[in-house]
Amino acid sequence: MKKGTEIILEVKIFDKDGLKDVFGDGYKNAIPEYADEVGLRYKIIVREVDTDAEIDLGILGDYDAFGIEVDIWEWTKGDFAEDPTDEEEEIAWFQDPEDINDAYDKVGGYAYDIIMPFVPIDVVKFLDEIEEWKEDDHEEWKTKDNMVIHDSIFQEENFIEIFTYDTENGFLTQYQIIDEDGTVIYEYGLNIVISGYEIPLILSIIGVLVIGIIYLAKKRYNLIFN
Repeated sequence: MKKGTEIILEVKIFDKDGLKDVFGDGYKNAIPEYADEVGLRYKIIVREVDTDAEIDLGILGDYDAFGIEVDIWEWTKGDFAEDPTDEEEEIAWFQDPEDINDAYDKVGGYAYDIIMPFVPIDVVKFLDEIEEWKEDDHEEWKTKDNMVIHDSIFQEENFIEIFTYDTENGFLTQYQIIDEDGTVIYEYGLNIVISGYEIPLILSIIGVLVIGIIYLAKKRYNLIFN
């Protein structure tokens, strides 16, 4: 990612009946808040890039990180407002996938149901080196080339989430929910990318919550920018 980069996402597929078949009446918790109509768009602009950031786990240690500061415009139809919905949002993430493995070993967890806010190129290599993906009787997280694949079940309904990253610029180019029949019931993806300048990083446009003292993009069934 570069300082000044502007990214616009757009909802491409919204199958209300299909989502309700999988997630029931609470289907809106499975998709981005306010992103429940084809054509809705979301914008983010990178204002600052910090290649010397740090993730501090206290007595468990410190890790080298990339940091960015962004302005965010929430999902809307038509023109975006002049002023962003959220300004100067700070996000940080591990530079080295081995540090992700180490950190999650120390806290006794897994690098699952987290969507990386950004990772350094090479995308395929970075994803491949994350070892702490969770697998049990109810869900499985895995990678294939430039994709993160989440095979899961909600109540008795199976579904798959696929996060596809561009191998050249690292953007999250597509997010999909697929039902057990193989039908895509929800999808959003890039509408516009305007390159900025300075230091290249990869941004996964999903959303960031603070978990403990680490900035993570995390949601089980409410994944994006909530």
